[in-house]
Amino acid sequence: MSRSSLNSVRDTGGGTSSSLIVAVVAGLVLLRVLVGYHPHSGQDNYHGLHSAYGGDFEAQRHWMELTLHLPVGEWYWYDLSYWGLDYPPISAYVSWICGWLSHRLVGPESVALETSRGFENPTHKAFMRSTVIVLDLLVYGTAVWFWTMHRQYDRNLPDSTRLWRFALAMSQPAILLIDHGHFQYNTTALGLSLWAFYFMTLPDFFYCMIGSFMFCAALSFKQMTLYYAPAVFFYLLGRCFTTRGRFLVQRFYLLGMTVVATTFALWWPFVAFGPEGTSHIERAAHVFRRIIPLQRGLFEGKVSNLWCVLSLKPIRIRKLIPSQLQPLAALLLTLIFAAPACYRLFRLGQKQQQDNEQHQGKLILYGATSSALAFFLASFQVHEKSLLLALGPASLLFFDDATFVQWFSVIAAWTLWPLLVVDRLQVAYTCIMIIFIMLQRLLHSLQQGSTASTSGFLEHLPLLRWVPHFSGLVMLLLHFTELGVTIPPHLPDVFSVLWSIAGCAFCSLAWLASCWHLYGASEPNVKGTKFD
Repeated sequence: MSRSSLNSVRDTGGGTSSSLIVAVVAGLVLLRVLVGYHPHSGQDNYHGLHSAYGGDFEAQRHWMELTLHLPVGEWYWYDLSYWGLDYPPISAYVSWICGWLSHRLVGPESVALETSRGFENPTHKAFMRSTVIVLDLLVYGTAVWFWTMHRQYDRNLPDSTRLWRFALAMSQPAILLIDHGHFQYNTTALGLSLWAFYFMTLPDFFYCMIGSFMFCAALSFKQMTLYYAPAVFFYLLGRCFTTRGRFLVQRFYLLGMTVVATTFALWWPFVAFGPEGTSHIERAAHVFRRIIPLQRGLFEGKVSNLWCVLSLKPIRIRKLIPSQLQPLAALLLTLIFAAPACYRLFRLGQKQQQDNEQHQGKLILYGATSSALAFFLASFQVHEKSLLLALGPASLLFFDDATFVQWFSVIAAWTLWPLLVVDRLQVAYTCIMIIFIMLQRLLHSLQQGSTASTSGFLEHLPLLRWVPHFSGLVMLLLHFTELGVTIPPHLPDVFSVLWSIAGCAFCSLAWLASCWHLYGASEPNVKGTKFD
């Protein structure tokens, strides 16, 4: 794009043409479709050289099959040895709807009970990919749109620049590669969470109840959104303490009733209609164990978190801590890492003085990012894909610290490389990373002259300014070394381990950055709507 054309886009101040919006959305859809042409997890029954992973694609298809044909009370009990259902109720309900559609649009053979196991054909793959795209745009896309286009972070910023920020947030390599390549529905959970954050930071307390409902929905879609729970809880607790007297009790009651009623409505069918001969308590305990499997171990694969790194020689922390105490140790360490965000968000919600929703929104995004990184680094049974939970809210902070968001977006995708190799998504990874970096440069050109923050965490100290360059060098060095070096037979996981160590260091720095923004961010200098 030429400099003159960039200037013409930048100078479009008042509004954004509908044709430009349509073009951007069409480009985002095309990007998802193109990623979807690459293999999904477990395609052609391929599970990697060492059979390290199964296939999430087949798991999702199987859940459509079983929810379509079985009574709701049997969903969490059916043939647990073959991709037994282990996602919360809304995921199960969505699987039922998608199974019904697959039965009619693709054919009964695509979701036939038991006989459809391992079913793959181009029509069915296109259908499955389209379900992810539709939910992505409807839930995640609308949430990102409202955050980027309707939150007035910079009142002098042209709508066209906001639109490019929307495009950048919707082009996150890690999210695209996992949901539209590997195959999952993470953007639905991320979208519900972003909607929850959006409503919770609006002035009227009534919107906190809506935010609570949305967050309960996110938790009931994917249990990993529990990573946000400390941030959400302490922010809402602070909002309850905003006023004194009877309103304090009333607010606790309203939020509590919202959570209880939503949870009861979504989960009760699985307790009420279980297998014969089982009590309500046994059914509830069984569903809980399916969704939160404490028996699986500290981490899965070579994930870039502290437990994986500390389990390497010579420390081998898993041998030092008894297996029955490992969940407790992980919980304590996670709470320590999450504490800074929890305290800051409690104080933020507690404010009674003049404050604007833009400042509240910015800090809850940093708080959610910090809380998610605390869980990713220190919690129990962490997957590589869990880093998307930190990336979702961070993607919306380009207006505040562009360098940090750019850097974190790249390292988040880079840490997924060992999993992407198993899925044979190397080409998709390379192309998406190039496209994303080009979009970053375009937005940087459009943003020149705006009042957005130019002094972020990585510019705060001279040493930190070298972090993006140094980490980029490390990432490229490991990529090229893996291409040119033969792996010794006695060290088959050497590169996965190196990825884990470097990724853990990068994610730890990202956690520090989120805490720095929570405590180092300046108070808003433009008074907005008085909260509550």
